[in-house]
Amino acid sequence: MSLAEKIQELRTSHNMSQECLAELLGVSRQAVSKWETGQSKPGTDHLIHLAELFQISPKDLAAPDMAVSLLPDVKEEVNRMRGQAAKFKWFITGCLLLFLAAFSAALYTRFQGFSDITVFLCAAASAVFILSAFLPVLITILAFICRDCKKRGIRPAFYVFISLSAAGLLYYFLNRDRLAVKKD
Repeated sequence: MSLAEKIQELRTSHNMSQECLAELLGVSRQAVSKWETGQSKPGTDHLIHLAELFQISPKDLAAPDMAVSLLPDVKEEVNRMRGQAAKFKWFITGCLLLFLAAFSAALYTRFQGFSDITVFLCAAASAVFILSAFLPVLITILAFICRDCKKRGIRPAFYVFISLSAAGLLYYFLNRDRLAVKKD
């Protein structure tokens, strides 16, 4: 079994798209496609990352004519993560619906002449719900920034902080290669 076939088999057996694998490895989807068709081969660092990702040894991944077998617990882990993703979708949808209801109530109470405290409580509830809806997304972005900083040898504290804003996130992605510590 060639390296290209192994990468494709491992990716499909983990129910991953080429885009998903590319995102996890920090490469383009086209690069993954070229690896799977045998037009090019991944570098050593990507081979190691692939082996870690699929929980096999780099030797088993790179060795020609050696079939790879998935560990049953890896499949269970992938299925568990999918279940969590589905729960997050329902959580986010619920928070957004609650936000719309609380925001509508705040507008209604404001224009119907209710007391200021009632209007404030409805507005505060809508703010809590909208923040709750985006919390999983924010945590995912911050975790990615931390992993990326660690991989590149950048101290993550400042860049995690500034990536809380869209402008800060854009600044980090534009400058991360320049900030990376060169490894000799």
